[in-house]
Amino acid sequence: MQLEIVISRDVNLLVPMLHDADEDDARITSAIEDAANTTYVAFLEGECVGSALVCWQTDESEIIYLAVQSAHRGKGYGKALIAALVTIARQYPTQTLLVGTANTSVDNILFYQKCGFRMESIRKDYFSYFQTPIYEYGIRIQDMLVFRYDLVPRR
Repeated sequence: MQLEIVISRDVNLLVPMLHDADEDDARITSAIEDAANTTYVAFLEGECVGSALVCWQTDESEIIYLAVQSAHRGKGYGKALIAALVTIARQYPTQTLLVGTANTSVDNILFYQKCGFRMESIRKDYFSYFQTPIYEYGIRIQDMLVFRYDLVPRR
C-alpha cells in the first residue's frame, strides 16, 4: 500500500472529510485557509482516503486534524498517513509532533498510542465551544487529551 500525499487547500474536498474530526465546518474552513497550516490529502490509486492538517512550528508542531474516510478505516491508511507526517516532520526543524483527541474518543486514544505517540497533557474544557453538549459512550466530551511523538530523543 503506497499512499500519495499531496498538499491541498481544496475546501470542498477537505471539509466533508475533516468533519469527522470537528463538527464545526466554519472552524475547519478557517484552519484550512490559515496560512500557518498545511493540509495534506492521502490518495490510494487516485481515490482520496484521508487527510491531515498540520501547524508546523520550530519546537512543537501539531496535527490539528486527521481523518480517514469511514469506508477506508481499519485498513492501515491512518497509520500510513501518520508515518508520512512523521517523515515530513523530520524535514522541519521541529522536535516534537503533537496531536489531540477528545477525552471520550477511545478508538483515537488507542490509535495514537499504536502509532508511537505518548500521553503529554490535558487541555481542560477545550471543547467548551460546543453549542450543545456531545456525548460518546455516555460521557460528555469536554477535555482534549494531547499526545506527543518525539522526533528527537528527550533528555
